[in-house]
Amino acid sequence: MPRKKKSASNPRRPVHSRAVHPSHRDSKRLPERIFALLSNGQPLLEEQLFKKLNKGQGFDKALFRIYTQYRKEGWLMRADTGHISIRVRTGHLRINPRGYGFVVSSDYPQNDVFVPARWFQGAQHDDQVLVWYRETSDGLEGRVMDVIQRATISVTGRLEKSRSGWKVVPDDPRKPSVEVSVSKHQKMHPGDIAQATITEWPLDPKRTVRGELTTNLGNPFVPGVDVSVIALEHHLPLDFPPAVKKAAEKLPRAVREEDKTGRLDLSRELIVTIDGADAKDLDDAISVKRLDSGGFEVGVHIADVSYYVEENSLLDMEAMERGTSVYLVDRVIPMLPERLSNGIASLNPGVSRLTVSALITLDRTGEVTHVEFHRSVIRSKFRLTYEGVNAVLKDEQEDEHHLKPFLENALAVRNILRAKRMARGAIDFDIPESKVILDSSGFVVDVVVRERGLAESIIEELMLLANEMVAREIIAKKLPGLFRVHEPPGERLEQFREMIGVLGYRLPEALKPKHLQDLINHVQGKSEERVVNTALLRTMKQARYHSENAGHFGLATKEYTHFTSPIRRYPDLWVHRVLTAYLQGTADEETLNRWRSKLNVVAELTSQREREAMDAERDSVALKEAQFMADKLGEQYEAIISGVTNFGLFVELPNLIEGLVRLEDLPPDYWIFDPVHYRLKGQRTGREYLLGQAVRVEVIRVDVALKRIDFRLIHEHSSRIHPKRRQRV
Repeated sequence: MPRKKKSASNPRRPVHSRAVHPSHRDSKRLPERIFALLSNGQPLLEEQLFKKLNKGQGFDKALFRIYTQYRKEGWLMRADTGHISIRVRTGHLRINPRGYGFVVSSDYPQNDVFVPARWFQGAQHDDQVLVWYRETSDGLEGRVMDVIQRATISVTGRLEKSRSGWKVVPDDPRKPSVEVSVSKHQKMHPGDIAQATITEWPLDPKRTVRGELTTNLGNPFVPGVDVSVIALEHHLPLDFPPAVKKAAEKLPRAVREEDKTGRLDLSRELIVTIDGADAKDLDDAISVKRLDSGGFEVGVHIADVSYYVEENSLLDMEAMERGTSVYLVDRVIPMLPERLSNGIASLNPGVSRLTVSALITLDRTGEVTHVEFHRSVIRSKFRLTYEGVNAVLKDEQEDEHHLKPFLENALAVRNILRAKRMARGAIDFDIPESKVILDSSGFVVDVVVRERGLAESIIEELMLLANEMVAREIIAKKLPGLFRVHEPPGERLEQFREMIGVLGYRLPEALKPKHLQDLINHVQGKSEERVVNTALLRTMKQARYHSENAGHFGLATKEYTHFTSPIRRYPDLWVHRVLTAYLQGTADEETLNRWRSKLNVVAELTSQREREAMDAERDSVALKEAQFMADKLGEQYEAIISGVTNFGLFVELPNLIEGLVRLEDLPPDYWIFDPVHYRLKGQRTGREYLLGQAVRVEVIRVDVALKRIDFRLIHEHSSRIHPKRRQRV
């Protein structure tokens, strides 16, 4: 029997419903439309929201169904008043190589927003994004709604050629491949390492990212190319612009007589430099004399870089833009050209050099009784090394320069200053660092723990003293200096309290630096020492530069600045310029006001450059560590569990190389992460893995491109950190 044809007037059929209700047509864009209406933080009444979404049309069942689903899933919140709102925040998208990501923000520590790959909306790794999120039983989940600022402005990777043209393909899967156009005269080879600057981000994330080829580093197997890649990824310049080099070449090669005018002549004094054996930019020298009173006269003599780098010159603008020298594993990327940093400004022995000297008189208890600052000229008598000084002080090396009395005086000053600093509550992090050993071709041959002796501590204490004295002078004379500020721990402190509580320690509520140093002293020599010190370091806020003095929590001092390294840090150069202008009497009110207007910009820029440099330095070490472990698959090592997470265990080898034991590489069990006690516990077997536990591990995977080392556990030792009776420190 033939089917009866439905009448066009059949009321059951939604005639032209798609044309009548735009919400049907735009249902896929409904999240964007809701977000646009509510993202300003102003809640809307339910009726108002529907009216705006439906554009004044009648009731829409489909729209109401989607709205109800969003309410049920937690994307929309309804107040008792009937107002609808959403949760939004800004942060940086950190993408895991497996595809998913987290939006992290320093304003919400330990409270990241999980973002599935389908909700990235074209955002890339490390982009600053606006995320709309909801609460779930597993934590916060969100979707990226806008990219506020792109983190990736250039991409470094392998050159690949296809029918459509050339592409730069990064090893990091979290970064996009970039299609580049190449002129005929450019010599290109597939597999070369190149950098492309991105010129076009497509709105559709499936479309090709386009860019311009800016640098071709060539064969990836040439020594040093791998570290050059890291430099480019962190936007570090591999060379100086020609105009800056030309400006540096105009500087004198030696100190002239006219340069000495108006300076205190200290060229006959016993002044020496003490640096690492491979250092070339020698910007600090010291002198120490024991006085009849039992006290000391200490001289800290710093290269007068500001004499050669005039304000707003090409050299000055380049130095400010760089902010700092960067010490990568196989090279230094200097803040100033070599003509300055290793030449006329470097305090090389046996030649006259212009300096700014802090002459500080101490009594026998270490109290400062007198301070003078001078524009000076010195002639360093010896270029000493940390290794040599340590050997002489230990009677392990002949004192060929007859400097042991001088060094013993310096050591006596160090002991007095350090004891005084510890007594006032300064925190002394004695955390070992790794040192990568390279052969003459730049290939890694070993990774060892860096040795640190008395010589390093002598220089550290004298530089701390000089920096503090200069800060006091700047404040007293109301000069526009840059201060090195360090604030007390913030939100992460509570998590640290929980961690040490598991280990049997607790801190007073009214926390002072001395309490943290007492904790460091309590754990010294114990199995938990390394874990507690590392966790405490991560808990502390990062020091930064600021236009206003706010004190330094870690050093337990009310005033502090950076003055002692103007060759490699721009804030020190700034402080020199301000201080020497005052000493010369050229700091008129107009100049001071001009400097004050620039302070905040310089402070923010140099703090940012310092963070970037630290990231690049860490990445260069991590790269060489991964290369070192790449041929050690199957080898076993003793290790300590240095971190416990919901995705596995971080373990640290005796040479400080760190890697991950993934959850799936643990013995078969249902593993439960206990964030309060920093442990993973097997539900079936009851086996526990605790922070600080000694384990034996085997290398199973190394991804050099991602600088990642994976281990598996062989077995855990009986020695582990057990919870203890609480101790107040």
